[in-house]
Amino acid sequence: MSNIRVAVIGAGIGGLTFCVALGKQSNIKVDIYEAAREFGEVGAGIAMWYRTQQIMKKLGLHDDLEALAGGAEKDAAELAFHFRKGDQPEGLSFYDMNSKGGLWTFHRASFQKAIISHLPPTCTSHFGKRLVSYDDPASGPITLHFKDGTTAECDVLVGADGIKSTVRAIMYSNLAKEGKVTQEEASEPNPVWSGTVAYRGLISKERLEAKIPGHRALTRDVLYWGKNKHLIIFPINNTQINVVAFCSEPSKEGTQYSEDSRDWVADVPKDELLQQYEGWEPEVMALLECVDKPSRWAINVVRPRSKYASGHVAILGDSAHAMTPHLGSGAGQAIEDAYILTALLASPKCTPASLSRVLQIYDEVRRPKATNVWHMSRKNGSMYEFAGPVCEEFGQHDHNFSNEALKKLGEVAAENHAWTWNTSAEEDREHAVSMLSEL
Repeated sequence: MSNIRVAVIGAGIGGLTFCVALGKQSNIKVDIYEAAREFGEVGAGIAMWYRTQQIMKKLGLHDDLEALAGGAEKDAAELAFHFRKGDQPEGLSFYDMNSKGGLWTFHRASFQKAIISHLPPTCTSHFGKRLVSYDDPASGPITLHFKDGTTAECDVLVGADGIKSTVRAIMYSNLAKEGKVTQEEASEPNPVWSGTVAYRGLISKERLEAKIPGHRALTRDVLYWGKNKHLIIFPINNTQINVVAFCSEPSKEGTQYSEDSRDWVADVPKDELLQQYEGWEPEVMALLECVDKPSRWAINVVRPRSKYASGHVAILGDSAHAMTPHLGSGAGQAIEDAYILTALLASPKCTPASLSRVLQIYDEVRRPKATNVWHMSRKNGSMYEFAGPVCEEFGQHDHNFSNEALKKLGEVAAENHAWTWNTSAEEDREHAVSMLSEL
């Protein structure tokens, strides 16, 4: 079995999971390069459905994450989200979405620490390494060039460097020069704004209980629907609740929120958040009043790509398919990328001579699936905010939906989620590995 050197750019969830997944392959040496000076994650809550839970079991991460989620998985259906229309003085509950295994939720930093604790000895971490370019000759190793003037070599380069991926930008520039993608695709703005911002904050369960005793968000995950706005509420530990309040301007989808990415996240006064939801039901306003230090996040996405790999270079996670969070599957898709790519690289059929085909198979298997999830997530976000063609199918042109129409919308939203607990990534993994038989 040939020795292969893999370089991973970016130590986010996708990059770290990929490194852990490769840990049992003694013939694969992994170097992970992170621009920051230490491991760190931004954001608050992260969700994981049953399909992804099963991948984590295969990777040996399940028990740690199960403990973080505060309870064992359940094979039987249990409540995942309680759907409620909240953009009116008196709210209306209209659907309970049940899922196999339930929905695991964590604080993002705790989730990352659990993965880091499983990094294998075959993986070496390098910090303060911001990639600026790479050379990918037809023969010989890839040479990486970092901002600090240093270089490194590898046989396979994996870009897990997020929504502003340097690896993606260089890969597409090279593909355009080779005539394998259009110049338009290579040069189009990416990422782009979804037209939505999310106000995020953590609140104390004790404080919410004091404000409204027995508030439904204390005991269940709630998704409040409303015209051009919606909220997702779920606990991330025994004492805190994660609040994510989305506000959309559909006409702005596909534009640039700001060319300066430092503007994408900003601390804002509480009054800004409260004004956005003026007129919503009291239990929603009570939640928002408990958010003392909200931050506003521009929800940017990467338009669906025509390739996730070229030569000995591949992209995964947000680098390949940053999507809206309306299916709770962005992290899950990064984990699936890592799982499938690892299975291919770990195969005895993977040699230095076959690497290009190995990465091509990864692209052929993962890209259609992730693109479909990208579109379903966008579709669900529109429904939560009573917009888009799904709502029009029910003959509704404003937010005054009948009880019957609301129930139908809830059913469609649940159907769009169902693959996350009714299907397994094992089928994709087996399909990918079977495609190696031709080598």
